[in-house]
Amino acid sequence: MADGGERPAQVEQETEHPHDTEDLVRLVSLIRVEQGWTQAKLAEAAGVPEAEIARFEAAEIVPAKPMAMRLLEALGRVEPGLF
Repeated sequence: MADGGERPAQVEQETEHPHDTEDLVRLVSLIRVEQGWTQAKLAEAAGVPEAEIARFEAAEIVPAKPMAMRLLEALGRVEPGLF
């Protein structure tokens, strides 16, 4: 800055783009079906109520990324604790 002062640090918040959310939901649903898992089986493996899986797949859970990572871990597609 011209006066020698420092600019305040701007904190960027991570926001999910709607297309990113749709892609995550489709990915989890596709992998679940490919593996022959029901929503109930995924819910049990992820330690969440089955209704949460239904809400996730209906894109009612925002932000979806944390839930998607948890579900992908349960499906064995993401290293636990990666995200």
